[in-house]
Amino acid sequence: MSTLLRAATLTNFEQVALECGLDALALVKEMGLSPRCLTEPDLRLPAIGVGELLELAAQRAHEPSFGLRMAASRRLSNLGPLGMLLREQPTLRHALESLVTYLHTHAEALSVSLVEKGDLVSIREELIIEGGVQPPQAIEMSMCTTFRVLQIFLGERWQPRLVAFRHPEPENTQTHQHLFGSRIAFSQEFNEIVCNASDLAAPNLGADPVMAQYSKRLLEQEVGINANMSERVRRLIVVLLPRGHCRVETVARQLGVD
Repeated sequence: MSTLLRAATLTNFEQVALECGLDALALVKEMGLSPRCLTEPDLRLPAIGVGELLELAAQRAHEPSFGLRMAASRRLSNLGPLGMLLREQPTLRHALESLVTYLHTHAEALSVSLVEKGDLVSIREELIIEGGVQPPQAIEMSMCTTFRVLQIFLGERWQPRLVAFRHPEPENTQTHQHLFGSRIAFSQEFNEIVCNASDLAAPNLGADPVMAQYSKRLLEQEVGINANMSERVRRLIVVLLPRGHCRVETVARQLGVD
């Protein structure tokens, strides 16, 4: 069974493709995806197809930062109902914990976890695709989207302690440094954004607890949060086993439960 993503994950694909001299619709059709994915954000797409589409676009455009360019201007609204929930959380910590718990409603192929060590917090991401494939463009796009959430709470000038990727360093990292700053590492054990634990206490003065509860109920009614828990556990096991990280505590943390 294929893991799925909302077509909203392709926000700005058409624009970046045009800037790179590519025909976005032709690429979508070449990969066998529905042309509706460019206009209907709630359409569900196979994650492996989205990953292959981004890799093809980056290759054809000779642009190693294709995914980053797509995500650089993302807003919470691009996350649909999940974005509504994050926007109304009282602190950044609450927003990230909600992201961990409800991300599968937006992209069931993505998993986010928070790992705290002393005064540092690592926000780790995994892309759960058949065969354990980790397309660099999709990973970088997802990491940049999370980075944008952090900046929405902490300000555009905020910089992390480290941004790390599991894939090798691309030939050109100029866009990476422009977005994330100079503290970037490749060929690491995890895809992660490392920041100060104190950053998570950043308040959201415009948070509305009533709207937060409404958004939470909307998400749970729309997707049925507990209906696919077994399948989510199975997929995480497939991803974590080859790396020796498959422990009940790790799986629980990935799912946002104890």
